[in-house]
Amino acid sequence: MDPIKDLLKKSGMSNILVSIIFGLFGVILCVFHEGAVEVISCLIGLLFLIIGVSRLVNYIKGRGRGEYLNFDLFCGLLATLIGIIAIVYTDAIGAILRIIVGTWIIYSGITRVYLSLKIKEFNSSIWIFSLILSILMIIFGIYILLNSGAIITLIGSLMIAYAIIDIIESIIFIRKIKKF
Repeated sequence: MDPIKDLLKKSGMSNILVSIIFGLFGVILCVFHEGAVEVISCLIGLLFLIIGVSRLVNYIKGRGRGEYLNFDLFCGLLATLIGIIAIVYTDAIGAILRIIVGTWIIYSGITRVYLSLKIKEFNSSIWIFSLILSILMIIFGIYILLNSGAIITLIGSLMIAYAIIDIIESIIFIRKIKKF
C-alpha cells in the first residue's frame, strides 16, 4: 500500500478510536449526569496530582545531576497545583469541559469540511453527505460552546451524536482511501 494511503488509513482508524472514547464519555454524562462532571473533574485532578508528585519525586531523587531536573520541579509543582484546583473547583471544571468539548467538535467539523472537499476532488458523490455531516458537527459544537446553561445530559447526547457522525465519516473516508 502507498505510504500516504497507509498513513491516512491509520489516521482514520485512530479517529474512530477517539470517537468511541468520546461517545463513551457522552454516555457517562447522560447516565450519570448529576455527578459525572464532579467525578471527571476529580479523576483529572487525581491524574495531575499523580503526575505532579512523580515529577517532584524525580526532582528530589536526581538533585544536582543536571539542569533538566529543574524542569521536573517546575512541571511537578504546576501539575500538583492543577490537580488540586481540579479537585477543589469542580464547578469551574464543568464550564471548562463545556468549552473544551464545544471547541473540539467545531475543530473536528472544520477538518471534516476540508476532507469533504478533498473527497469531492476524487469525483465521489459521497462528499455531499460528508459535508452535511461536517456542518452538523460544527453546529453542535457552536451550540455547546455558546449555551452556558446547556444541561449535562444534552452535552452527553451531543457528544454521542458527534461520535456517531465522526465514526461514519471515518469509515467512509477509510473506504474511499482503499479504492484509490
